[in-house]
Amino acid sequence: MTAVICGSLGMMASAYAEEEFQSFNLDQIVVTANRMEQSNFDSHANVNVVTRKDIEENHYSNVSEALRRVPGVSIQNYSNGGDNYNTNRLLINGNSGVLVLVDGQRANSNATNLSVFQAPELNNMDNIERIEVLKGSASTLYGSDAVGGVINIITRTPEAGVITTKAGITGGSYGKRLFSLYHQGSAENGIYWTAGAQKDRTGDYKDGDGNKIVSKVDSSNVDLKLGYRFDKGDMSVSYDRYRNDYRRPNYYSMDPDIVDGDKDNEKYSVRIRYDFDENLSNKLTYFSRTANVDEKEKTSGYYWDMSEKTWGFSDELTYTKGVHAAVMGVDYYKDSLNKYKDNLGSDFITDVSNTGYYLQDTMTFGRVTVTPGVRFSHHSDFGDNTSLSGVIGYDISDEVSTYVSYKEFFRAPAMYQLYDPTYGNRKLDPEKGHTIELGASAYLDDRTTLAGHLFRTDSDNMIRFVNNRFENTGDERAEGWDIQMTRQLDSHFRANASYAHISIPKSHNAGGSIPRGTWNLGLDYDNDKFSGNVNAQGIMNRPGSSYNASKVSNSNKTYWLFNAAMNYRPEKDLTVFFTANNIFNRMYTDMSYDMTQPGGPGWYSQPGRNFQLGMEYTF
Repeated sequence: MTAVICGSLGMMASAYAEEEFQSFNLDQIVVTANRMEQSNFDSHANVNVVTRKDIEENHYSNVSEALRRVPGVSIQNYSNGGDNYNTNRLLINGNSGVLVLVDGQRANSNATNLSVFQAPELNNMDNIERIEVLKGSASTLYGSDAVGGVINIITRTPEAGVITTKAGITGGSYGKRLFSLYHQGSAENGIYWTAGAQKDRTGDYKDGDGNKIVSKVDSSNVDLKLGYRFDKGDMSVSYDRYRNDYRRPNYYSMDPDIVDGDKDNEKYSVRIRYDFDENLSNKLTYFSRTANVDEKEKTSGYYWDMSEKTWGFSDELTYTKGVHAAVMGVDYYKDSLNKYKDNLGSDFITDVSNTGYYLQDTMTFGRVTVTPGVRFSHHSDFGDNTSLSGVIGYDISDEVSTYVSYKEFFRAPAMYQLYDPTYGNRKLDPEKGHTIELGASAYLDDRTTLAGHLFRTDSDNMIRFVNNRFENTGDERAEGWDIQMTRQLDSHFRANASYAHISIPKSHNAGGSIPRGTWNLGLDYDNDKFSGNVNAQGIMNRPGSSYNASKVSNSNKTYWLFNAAMNYRPEKDLTVFFTANNIFNRMYTDMSYDMTQPGGPGWYSQPGRNFQLGMEYTF
């Protein structure tokens, strides 16, 4: 298998880099693949990492921007950035079954059927150390949400003896005004802390054809963490608050009806890690999160009022000795929909809970690793379920690693799909199935790496929206593959390239908005005072809805977007930066059902060419 992948990819030129290179570095330490620290090369999984340096050099303004450049990840926002809407789509390998974690704690929303999580809660990028993206089913370790994969957002923890403060200001197109302040420190007695605050404002924007799109965001983020390191472990408590006063179009991006809304979300969390000895450690976490949305339309009487609370805990034991690296644990969460009202007559209050027990053991025998796993879960609405998994990895040499995996999954319907009086269906069955994956990674030389992956997901009882109601529509097969390449060209220039290909039946393709293929190309430059990058994303053959795919123009099916960022550091602690997005002013949409004309049913056009200029100072 390695010969096939490496041979076919080797004809396409290149990739990877030295230790500091970012996007697809096989030397990155990851924790998401097997719930324990290991190098990406050794994880025998399809993992990408958005590092701290990626975030700083590209000046991503939110998590969505950072995830767009990860192969196989699809971000589909209503309106500009997603802040002014609650149901933005996040898919991995074309599957909306994505689990989002923040420091290993579940961040998903179970109230609506489209929104995996509210990405704007994490707009303060100063507080994020890295983002790990695990593609492919991971239900054994992470539960029923992780059908397509897992996104683990890991926040920053200051190094011992370090105290720093960073202040930033950004201005730009569409009335962009961003003010941020971040402080972190660590004392000699083991106490450490982080504190971040951000204020973000944007207004109406124009798409690539010059159409004015109603949009307003006036948001604030506050993130606080207090921790203590002791001889055998670490403990911390965190508090996060996100508020937003926003405006958006009612249904179409050019609809004259205007919706005013606000969000108010809070989260508390506690984490404790204790090392019994060099072989045995334990992690205990608890979190509680509330999310509130209140929307009202000015003329037609539309309204939407929702209040959701999620709380949960997990206890995880890790044991490593000899050939074994085992992880076992229990996790529990409860989603409570305390309010859900809209103008369609939907009005329901309900809750669901899920308890999972899991065990996985990675056994290493020379160049061969065998990783069996099992999860037993109990869902409050759907009873008991058992999911199995298995991974066999074989390192052909120190430079070439291969693996094959089989992972089962179980996915319960969202509360909205079950209980909404207008569209819900209480007779829905859970989705079940399995994913088979083949993968290989290779160091071609000391500057170049190459990785390739193939997958096939077979699902039963798929849940789709049919005739204004959610129904189980039967079996579905999704297939795909990706190639990821990086190369250090010289001491200043680095390049990366990736392509992800997905094949899904048109009738199951999320309104036809999942493209058949996606290219990501990037070139980075780094010198003492200057750094910058140019990247391009190509959307290939996005079909549109099955009922009118023949009417979708080729310009809406296939297109390229180009972005650039430049940084100048006149002093060690001062950075001045400039970003340009959608450089060639392309007319496009992330989220579309129809795509036959701008402003048509389901069309939400995205911003045209736009710029940002900013400054950051660290002291």
